[in-house]
Amino acid sequence: MAPSGNSAQAFVHQEIEDYPVAAAESGDGISSKSPDFSIPNLLVVDDDATVRQQLERLYVQSGYSTAAVASAEAGLRRLEGEDIDFVITDIKLPGMDGVQFISHVHQKYPDLPVIAITGYADIQTAVEVLRLGAHDFVMKPFDMVAVLESTRAALENARVYMEVRHFRRWLKENFQFSEMLSQTPAMHRVFELIRMAAPTDMTVLIEGETGTGKELVANAIHFHSKRRGGPFVAINCAGFPESLLESELFGHERGSFTGADGPKQGKIALADGGTLFLDEIESMSLTMQGKMLRVLEDRKVRRLGGAHSTQIDMRVIAASNKSFKDLVVEGTVRPDFYYRINVVPIYLIPLRERSIDIPLLVQNFIQHHPIAQSKRIVGVSNKVLGRLMDYPWPGNIRELQNALECAIVLATGRVIEDVKLPEVACARDLKETQPSAFVSLRQWLREKEKEFLSQKLEDLQGNVGLTAKSCRIGVRTLSRKMRVYGLDKKLFKDSAVKVD
Repeated sequence: MAPSGNSAQAFVHQEIEDYPVAAAESGDGISSKSPDFSIPNLLVVDDDATVRQQLERLYVQSGYSTAAVASAEAGLRRLEGEDIDFVITDIKLPGMDGVQFISHVHQKYPDLPVIAITGYADIQTAVEVLRLGAHDFVMKPFDMVAVLESTRAALENARVYMEVRHFRRWLKENFQFSEMLSQTPAMHRVFELIRMAAPTDMTVLIEGETGTGKELVANAIHFHSKRRGGPFVAINCAGFPESLLESELFGHERGSFTGADGPKQGKIALADGGTLFLDEIESMSLTMQGKMLRVLEDRKVRRLGGAHSTQIDMRVIAASNKSFKDLVVEGTVRPDFYYRINVVPIYLIPLRERSIDIPLLVQNFIQHHPIAQSKRIVGVSNKVLGRLMDYPWPGNIRELQNALECAIVLATGRVIEDVKLPEVACARDLKETQPSAFVSLRQWLREKEKEFLSQKLEDLQGNVGLTAKSCRIGVRTLSRKMRVYGLDKKLFKDSAVKVD
């Protein structure tokens, strides 16, 4: 059953119509291919080869993508590995019967429409499968026209959920990398850096504001490296005073300091054969930097109070909330430590500079959140999405996730209609960038885009083709934006003539 009102459908269609266009605009290696939501994927489950062939032929001739299997078990495997939009299944099946199969499908894929095939003698069973969640049933020998009509009705009833499934698959194929989701050129360059750096053992320094996903990047590098079978050991350097940080990193022997009741292995030793992630490394003291530098150069570690050093084989990935280069100038980071750590630099842009990713991040978070799954939440309303895109997110993705988690818990329907945001902070941050008048972030971005396109058109004398190429977007996309902003190419041509 579809959610009440049009809000879920409106949000799904906004995603489908608007954001694939943005992907085409972004360029820089990002796929511009739009998703195809028009062809449903159908699954036929029947142990009778003749019936399977008849139904498969009927559906293929009607324009559907169709797969056919002979058992419920094979059907479940298909559902696990593919995006299936509709199932038609016989009640009498070898092994798991159709009733059990339909019950299982309804529990795991509640929005997936199912039609049951039954005989005249099984009318009571047909009523039972309707109670279990089947959309309809057809009786043998069945009328192909009736089967097709029932299938179309079931697909139409579940159309919004089918589009959401297709859209999520398209996002994963085009914009996802190791749990990171983006359609911006800056983030895709980060993905490429991860791909190139991961197979090496080079030290990586990830810089970015709090909440931008630095540990996620570190995990991705480890996962895509030859060390993925080894440990990934993380430590937040800001979480310990200097004396305890040394013990946490290097370990200690019994009696090496007050409270050291027994020997302890440090994070460095625990990372042997794997990766050590040093978060908030900017908080490390100059003395500790010197000791860590020695470990990086010698590949040996000695516990506090220990007499012998141990050879260590690890890769180091560090993260900082501040510019490490600026900290060298300030004198809080040793230059030799900076050069040893900053072999492969990766910079993560804040969420306010990639607001176009917010709809993707929202849908991905809702899709994987256990409470959202249990409440069968499908998305957010257009009003909520607008507020999420207008807010500057000083806490970045982490703050977005916290806001969504609260909204999911408080949601009363299948579409989130409200979200709690610190409006005062939002207004203050926006006023800092626009002291003359308070405008929404979306409006400010549109005005900047209009100015940019106007300047490009003026520079190229109204040539739409050259302008599109210069902006790295499609001609159709540029033409659409020109209509939206009221930019007439003739005016730019006329302006060029007057100047001459």
